[in-house]
Amino acid sequence: MNRSNVSRVNNAQGRILEEMIMAAARQYEQEGKLVLHKESEPFRVVKNLDRARARAEVQFTQKAQPDFIGCIKGGRLIAFEAKYTQKDAIKQAAVTPTQAAMLERYHKAGAAAFVCCAIGTGWELSYFMVPWKVWREMKERYGHKYASAEDLASYEIKADTVVRFLEYKNQQVSKAENNPFSMLIM
Repeated sequence: MNRSNVSRVNNAQGRILEEMIMAAARQYEQEGKLVLHKESEPFRVVKNLDRARARAEVQFTQKAQPDFIGCIKGGRLIAFEAKYTQKDAIKQAAVTPTQAAMLERYHKAGAAAFVCCAIGTGWELSYFMVPWKVWREMKERYGHKYASAEDLASYEIKADTVVRFLEYKNQQVSKAENNPFSMLIM
């Protein structure tokens, strides 16, 4: 598969990942556990290409926020990026410098900041909710600027028809990582 096809698949799978996150968020909200919304990319229309088909040339107008921002029951803000790769490891650089700067700002302000990522394809697809501190220290922790599903095993989250980003599979996630939603893990 050539690079543009890989990018197309990753983008499509990334959108599916975001939809699965929002489906879980709706369930969590009904249960009173959190309120979450998907941030829109700020843009302005430069040129209408086909109004009937909603096609336009756009220009992004400001630095993006994390993909998802919300509030966990009890009042703590949560902010996270969603990333997908069909390879067997995800690169630290999947989070752009702008995204990293925003997650760092949220982290320093006391928010629960994460990267929610999916690694693999088909039956080998796994989902992880990686604390921002762990993501940004990938080189120091794992010896390289990428992480495999094995590296991230302790941050694996449950998934079925939705990505249950508040539910680690391993209920003993390190207290050293200050799990901000440990009281919600099922």
